[in-house]
Amino acid sequence: MNDDIKLQDSLRASTFEELFDSFQPTLADSELFNQRLERKLAMIDEIRQSQAAQIHHYRMAVVAAFAVGVILGGGFLTFILSAPADVPLFTFGINFYPLLFIEQNSRLISALLTSLMIAFNIIAIMNTNEIVDRIRLKRI
Repeated sequence: MNDDIKLQDSLRASTFEELFDSFQPTLADSELFNQRLERKLAMIDEIRQSQAAQIHHYRMAVVAAFAVGVILGGGFLTFILSAPADVPLFTFGINFYPLLFIEQNSRLISALLTSLMIAFNIIAIMNTNEIVDRIRLKRI
């Protein structure tokens, strides 16, 4: 029984060896291969250029957002702080306590909201810059 198994294994091994030895792959047309390779390399270059343009666009958007945020925030804070302290920035003309509270503290509330808006913009700009850096690192 063992002899039969050994004989079958040796026949299988010799058949596989003959099969592998007899395999002679044909080489494809090298000109066609070169054309495909050049086309793929050109596509890769186009993708790199598009990513570089996208990163440039993101960076310009970050710079523009930062500049607008600083200018508008500074303008709002200057306006709020230059108004007379005893005069509210806006009035509702109604004697309803929550609205009177907002009128009396309008300078403080406006300064707080402006500061929060500036902080939010700075955080958004930092997040966008981080995303741009991650895109750049993936490209390399």
